[in-house]
Amino acid sequence: MTSFQQQVANYTKKYEKRLRATAREAVQETVAIAQTPRGAGGRMRVDTSFLRASIVAGLGRMPSGPTQAIEDAAYNYTGTAVAAALLRWDPNTGQTFFAGWSANYARPREFRDGFLRGATEQWPNTVDSVAKRVRRSI
Repeated sequence: MTSFQQQVANYTKKYEKRLRATAREAVQETVAIAQTPRGAGGRMRVDTSFLRASIVAGLGRMPSGPTQAIEDAAYNYTGTAVAAALLRWDPNTGQTFFAGWSANYARPREFRDGFLRGATEQWPNTVDSVAKRVRRSI
């Protein structure tokens, strides 16, 4: 390869790495905003935490999960479902990333509270701030 071709290849790798990191981080931040309970300044109502714990993520199609809470069960949101799918996701290949809540009452809660809508409305600002951070680090 000529020197110029090598420079172009290096820049291409660098920008693909930035794109991948920006997309992954922006999705993760958007999910975190959507998952923020009302008591902490978010829009998601939390009673049993089943709604928060029912988040599922996947590539290529929306995954499924439990739809109903088990009575007296303790639910805890860990974020591993989204993080695991994000590790496998490469936006440079055109794969579609899906995330959503499997709880049977997720749609009515979204309709009334707008936890996802509120998070996605912030998408341009989230991407911008993440892109600036990524640009400084890569």
